[in-house]
Amino acid sequence: MLRKGHLEEKHENQERWLLTYADLITLLLVFFVVMYSISKADERKFSKLNASLQRAFNVIVLEGQDKTAVAGQDGPAVGSSLIDDFIGVRTDILKLADEMGAQNNVSVTIQKEGIAISLSGNLLFDSGRADLKPESVKILDRIAQRLKNMPNEIRVEGHTDNIPVDSEMYPTNWELSVARATVVTRYLTEVDGVPSQRLSAQGYGEFKPIVNNDTRENRARNRRVDILIIYPNVPDELARETR
Repeated sequence: MLRKGHLEEKHENQERWLLTYADLITLLLVFFVVMYSISKADERKFSKLNASLQRAFNVIVLEGQDKTAVAGQDGPAVGSSLIDDFIGVRTDILKLADEMGAQNNVSVTIQKEGIAISLSGNLLFDSGRADLKPESVKILDRIAQRLKNMPNEIRVEGHTDNIPVDSEMYPTNWELSVARATVVTRYLTEVDGVPSQRLSAQGYGEFKPIVNNDTRENRARNRRVDILIIYPNVPDELARETR
């Protein structure tokens, strides 16, 4: 009896290793499932994360990644090339604006149609006029250096507040906004050499404000010229993250 009990206990101990082996196999299976999931990560989420980190730290992050198109988009690919251009333009232009003491008059964001460089009307023009201030051309020159090295179409948009303009030359804000957009467009091509076939000018008057025209500060924000570097199929998530 004692001998039989001893043999049974020994037999049970010899098979105990199967539990450890089964645990190991299960862990390996979970590991490879996780690795497969990471390899199939949603590229749109990656782009959104990339833009968020860039915006927060104002540096180029996640370098070394391959150029990838955003999943689920039709037409030309929009991937890390857009983010790279955005970071380059934003860093360059905002650095110059800071040197000029004009950091509150310049912003660079991603919008639905592409990269938007927004310049305050007070930075570029005197009130009710469409003649460029001499000190404003420095930042236009820097923007033009970037634009000449990019193949994108470029649209220059003029905007005003809702206060009627007091000028015989510009009867309404329509004329003033168009004149300002045209002046900036002509400067970029005639002085800085940006190819004219890639440029267009539009004036929106008071009808596309970014904030309500209920305070002096808000009206100043609405008086602006936007230089839009056009990209096709910009994801909504990416535009929202950088505005």
